[in-house]
Amino acid sequence: MLRRQFLLRGPRLDRLPISPLTTALQIDGPPLRAGRPAEVGRRRWLASLSSSTSTFKQQRGNWPLDETPTSNLTLLDQLLQVIQLRDIGRVFPAFHEWVASLVDSDHNVKSAALRELGELPVSTFSEILRWLDPVENTQLDVAHGLNISLGHVQFTNACHLVNDNGVRHHHRYVLDAMKVLLHYRIGTGCQLMICDYEVLLRCAGAASDLKAAIEFSGAMTQNGVARYRTTRTWNEFIKARYQIEPAYYQFDRQRVLYTGRMSFQVNRQIPVHNIWRMEGLRYSLNALRPLPFARHPDFPWQELFLHMRKKKGYRSYLVHWERAKGFGVLLDEELLCNSLIALARSGSLKHMKGIVIWRGFRVKLLDNIKTGNITISGGKRFRWGNPREPTKRILNAIVEAFGSMSHITTALKLLIYFSRFYKIPIPRETWSNLLGWSYTCAAKSNQFQHRMMGNYAAKRASPAHFFTIWKTMTSEPFNVTPTYADYVLYAKTLMVSRKFRKALDIIRDQLVPYYRSIEDKHQQIVFNETLMETSKLSHHRLQIETQKEHVLNQIAECFDQLFSIGSKGKWQREGHFAKVVIPDIVAEFGEFLHDQVRYRTSQGHVHLKLPVQAPRFNWVHEMRQTLSQARGGMELRMMEMRGQLETRSFEERLEKWPHVPKMNIVEWKRKPRPRLRPMGPAPESTDVNAREWWKSLEEDLMK
Repeated sequence: MLRRQFLLRGPRLDRLPISPLTTALQIDGPPLRAGRPAEVGRRRWLASLSSSTSTFKQQRGNWPLDETPTSNLTLLDQLLQVIQLRDIGRVFPAFHEWVASLVDSDHNVKSAALRELGELPVSTFSEILRWLDPVENTQLDVAHGLNISLGHVQFTNACHLVNDNGVRHHHRYVLDAMKVLLHYRIGTGCQLMICDYEVLLRCAGAASDLKAAIEFSGAMTQNGVARYRTTRTWNEFIKARYQIEPAYYQFDRQRVLYTGRMSFQVNRQIPVHNIWRMEGLRYSLNALRPLPFARHPDFPWQELFLHMRKKKGYRSYLVHWERAKGFGVLLDEELLCNSLIALARSGSLKHMKGIVIWRGFRVKLLDNIKTGNITISGGKRFRWGNPREPTKRILNAIVEAFGSMSHITTALKLLIYFSRFYKIPIPRETWSNLLGWSYTCAAKSNQFQHRMMGNYAAKRASPAHFFTIWKTMTSEPFNVTPTYADYVLYAKTLMVSRKFRKALDIIRDQLVPYYRSIEDKHQQIVFNETLMETSKLSHHRLQIETQKEHVLNQIAECFDQLFSIGSKGKWQREGHFAKVVIPDIVAEFGEFLHDQVRYRTSQGHVHLKLPVQAPRFNWVHEMRQTLSQARGGMELRMMEMRGQLETRSFEERLEKWPHVPKMNIVEWKRKPRPRLRPMGPAPESTDVNAREWWKSLEEDLMK
């Protein structure tokens, strides 16, 4: 039964207080309005001890109203109102204003907020945290499920959603607020429950902050709740520490891919010129990269993945595995799945097959890395209710682990074997994940590194592997319907395989209709908000706009790739495709193309300037400096042999690691044009700004 409690009400803040937290947690968009939610005079505490789902997903609208004016509501009252109304778009702004009041420069405001925080019941505090959970409430992120790459930030307004490291601003703001909230909640003498620390760990994982995940784990011991930790708590820490969830690595598989260069070992005989070629590729990619995506925020010259691929030592997962056994953590299927993926992050293929596959499920996996032959046998039957009984989770863990290690064939065969042996249907999301890993591993830059490191058959990935997976998932007995993201990868793979006609049919029959459906939803939302005369941008509208721009940019990428590959060879430039098909594509799909279209014919280069009614980006001329890049270990040894570097111990060298000299680069860069959203009701025909309002509305609908 829900518990009621009276609190002293302080003055309502009509603006965001100026404080260091406000600067760190800036919110894009208009501030909250005062009088929209239902007026609640007596605060009704949110009572729920469950750590899985929200209490208010089952009930809504049963809250008693009274006549207390809204102006008397405190910031905490407003936050609880938003949670009661389940207004997703206003949850974080209200939460931010409440947390900002805890560090307000006004002593009276801060004291009142701290008093409210100290009197807040444990169950209500936990419910507030769960509403900010990035895993349970994925709708808080308007770009959830989208991979915002360095290319997308040049063409779409998604560049305003991520920081320089490619992490969502929303997740970073939530994490900063959670740190402040944890500090002051403990300072008031109140303890957090274990489920609260699990939410904090998920916030750290979504923000790609490994240091924060370690700090939250240590806070359990400091605050005396370590004895209440469960297997689920340990699983959440492992997920955040090794970025196991797709949302933790920002849905970018390249960030957690174990490349060929990472598999270098001193005792392996590799030609020196192969190492120099890989180092040259690394330096070239660093020079072309304008932002430090996927790098450590404190060490911009280090990839964040370097802090997860330790095979030995205190930071390796093997030590975490031994530590879990020392803590007495119950071994269940979820922990085995997380261990399988965490071992893949560290590149421990031997322990993946030995600890998890064999000791966990008694499945014997023999694969010859040179010939590529794979043999799978065995399997343990579990009683009903056994915590290690396999579910769909192990299927996705197999794909995630072996896919990130570039063992695509092993992942496919092991996936089908587990599905048949334990009679578990393979979800569509698992097939899509396997397709995504197959496409990522088959990239030229990734396969080039594996060829330089030995060109083993087990790590080879090509379009043939992708087509094999596609044929398997779409035929009997699986008959899986591909998603839009699957069709995008399928079309791009067809282009690489020089199957242009089929790729064009996929774009025409699958990608374009999907874009039309999103376009219709966007128009309907804009029309509804215009008729409702709302002056505030809705959260749903932001989601649709982000998806629409993302899909439009993906289709444009497909056409750019089609023109580039289709006119690359001499026989293609002289054939029917370059002379007839490409001009027909420009005429049919002109709205999906950028303002500049380039391709080659037998007579030379063709450069078309298309009349775009709603330009999506502008060209800006700017100068930048290349990012910091540390030299490789082999290069340092060569420099020591030549006398260019003093011989030091490894610990001394870590303090001042040599870096590559920086360069100044002058370049033309694309900068997305911001949306001009006309808000509020339509103006009268006699209004002098009516024409400009309708023009802005038309341009917003066309983007």
